[in-house]
Amino acid sequence: MAKLSSLSSSFKGSALSSLPPAVPRPVAMPAMPDARSARDLQGHFTQAFRLAAVRYAAACGKSQRAAAIDMGISDKTLSEWIRDARPDAAGVVDVQRFDELAQLRTQNRQLLASNQRLTAERDFLKKCASYFATPASGGSK
Repeated sequence: MAKLSSLSSSFKGSALSSLPPAVPRPVAMPAMPDARSARDLQGHFTQAFRLAAVRYAAACGKSQRAAAIDMGISDKTLSEWIRDARPDAAGVVDVQRFDELAQLRTQNRQLLASNQRLTAERDFLKKCASYFATPASGGSK
């Protein structure tokens, strides 16, 4: 102890004397994201919110269900995001892979909607073609 007090007295008057003693700081846990303010114009969760939710769930030490309830989202939704992101034990997420999966899902949704619209148009045109191909019944000769 005497050594420590002599060391601290040797720094009196210097810039180092104003610094607080080194205290080990706890590892900062990511802030819990708020689901109410994290939606885009279509009502979908933003990519930033999804990443924050995955990081929070990996770092908070709670179960996925408890973390999802804390954030106000479905536990199934959170587990899908975690599966997509594949965070390691420290909560580090492969952001590029996560973004790529989101883009592919969006593209897939658009292609499915386009396919459904084109199928409906084709079916309508088939009915029109069969209507005009059949001879008119009745009428004058």
